[in-house]
Amino acid sequence: MPLPTVFALSALGLGFVLESRGRLAPRVKALIAKALINIFYPSLILAALLLKLNAAALASLWVLPFLMALTLLLGLALGISLEHHVGLEDDSQRRSFRFLSLLPNYSYLPLMVAQALWGDDGITMVAIAGVGADLILWTLGVPQIMKQRRMDLARLVWNPPLLALLLALILLQAPFDSWRPSLEPGLRFLRQIGSVTIPASMLLLGAHLARRTSDRQPRKAHIALLGLRLILIPACFTLLLALWPELLPSLPARVLILITSMPGAIIAVVLSEVHDASPDFAARHILLGHLLWIVTGPFWLWINGLLAAHAGVP
Repeated sequence: MPLPTVFALSALGLGFVLESRGRLAPRVKALIAKALINIFYPSLILAALLLKLNAAALASLWVLPFLMALTLLLGLALGISLEHHVGLEDDSQRRSFRFLSLLPNYSYLPLMVAQALWGDDGITMVAIAGVGADLILWTLGVPQIMKQRRMDLARLVWNPPLLALLLALILLQAPFDSWRPSLEPGLRFLRQIGSVTIPASMLLLGAHLARRTSDRQPRKAHIALLGLRLILIPACFTLLLALWPELLPSLPARVLILITSMPGAIIAVVLSEVHDASPDFAARHILLGHLLWIVTGPFWLWINGLLAAHAGVP
């Protein structure tokens, strides 16, 4: 097993144990989350893109964030159509259900899996796909969980990972190839800072998986949400790529399937607390969804690999 994967799984276990024993204070988790969003992940994005890509390669990948945005919009449409028919008791649960339908876990676990399977190239593809997710999240996504719906445009503008990605895109359009040798030491330093992203993400994921929830949960809603996130949405995009194999090269296509196969995003728990939705419902989905993904996720990646090989996708 690669050493980064060992570190990531160790961090996951550490987060679970510390949270289970009440040793991970909320302020510590908040500090880790802030450092992750404001420092570690932006550094990883800059280094992964600028060390790996050039303008020509990037131009060929615009479909990936577009399809990622389409994934979120499909999830939102399905969530809205189901929320009044799955036994949810009140508006707070419906808002959490809708948000979890919209947003898969598009960074924490996908980063670790992509690194384990495809190395830095996989991390780069996850970062590029995240552009589409971020645009939908902070415009149409967050209002779905709020009591009074309004687009969080300020958060969209001041979003360090998105700003880092935009900076990388600008630099890649400039004559960056001639500057790369002189900037490479600095970029490798950023890569070292960014390497904290995956273990920090796994630590927080472990803590959320250990979160205690009540036994009184709307079972029908959880079954519907798990079916939507783990089966229906990845099936739709697997079918799309099977019918249109030239849409994406093999690696971006597999990263897209990896992310679309994920359960709801970890951030749903925090946003449910902030906006008086149902963090209890969100936390139960996070636990059940990630446990079941251990089976469903590899299945969708395997199916996609077979279809790509049959279609001769490079």
